[in-house]
Amino acid sequence: MGDDHVFACEHLSDDTIQVQRFVNLDGYSPSVLVTTASNYGGIFQVSRVAQNNGVIYCEFTLSNFTNTLDRRKKRSISLLSQNTQYHILTAIGNLDSSNSLIQHFATGVLTQMIQLNQPETITTNNTQESTNNKTILLRAHGIIMLLLWMLFVPTGILLARYFRQSWSKLKLCATPVWYIMHQIVMNFAVVMTLISFVLILIYKRGAWTSQSLSREFAHSIMGLVVVSTVTLESIMTIFRCRPDHPRRFIFNYMHRIVGISTLILSSATILLATLLSRYDSVMVKPWRILVAWWSMEFVIWIGIECLEIFYHKYWLRFNTINLVHPMQTNFLHDGDQPMSINARSSSHVAFQLCSLSIP
Repeated sequence: MGDDHVFACEHLSDDTIQVQRFVNLDGYSPSVLVTTASNYGGIFQVSRVAQNNGVIYCEFTLSNFTNTLDRRKKRSISLLSQNTQYHILTAIGNLDSSNSLIQHFATGVLTQMIQLNQPETITTNNTQESTNNKTILLRAHGIIMLLLWMLFVPTGILLARYFRQSWSKLKLCATPVWYIMHQIVMNFAVVMTLISFVLILIYKRGAWTSQSLSREFAHSIMGLVVVSTVTLESIMTIFRCRPDHPRRFIFNYMHRIVGISTLILSSATILLATLLSRYDSVMVKPWRILVAWWSMEFVIWIGIECLEIFYHKYWLRFNTINLVHPMQTNFLHDGDQPMSINARSSSHVAFQLCSLSIP
């Protein structure tokens, strides 16, 4: 990464501890050691280093934030300031035989932001396996939620909304195929949502997100509401009445209202997650990808809705007029045998009409 200020807490081969300050000036170029003659914002001084029961302590201060360097000189990295809040990126790695930094094996982004005019404590784990496992849990949570609420759930709603009529006669074991697919997709979404929720609980070790982290706290609350409505939707589906029950319409309306509301809320929750501080250094404005995807989904839904309106309002009426004109009868004669229009598909009837019109 480039344009970063680096403070390295190093456990040397002779079992001593040292703290050094570097700057990353350009991408993957080697870090440059900051000397006392350099001025990158604040004078760096080591206060304390220690090792106790496998825990390394590195304490330092930054003071005298005065820009004494000629301002006409062009800088490739911004100066540290006491009046600015900073995101903390952590990296864990080994030293080579000469006690020089080499490629790190684990990274992380802390949710907390720090300001250099007050004391701050940063804690990280130097166990590679533990760090990687925690990262996997967080990534799995995000990937599962993205796939579910951006692909699977909209597909399940699409099946129930538009394929109920067009696939009404297509059945498997006396059950409409659209209904089977709708149930499979939605049940899968419910199970995976709960699994994803458990993953993030394990990642956070059951700890509640601090209210000082406004976006993270709002994301956690909205996520809890989504999990609750998903559970409520499942309970309503399990205890729904028969299709011919006089109060079935209550379930139908509640099922649709809760389902659509959950989809909208989950979309807002995912969008908020892309604005969290931990993703600032991973991708530039990832919310743009979500907006592009939702825009495409919206266009697809509007397109299908327009096609359905056209079909019911114009296409069926057009076919009906063609079928009854000019004979004005409900039967077409194929040779000597009467043929009911209702007994044939529209394509077959249209073919018979064309055949009758040929001299």
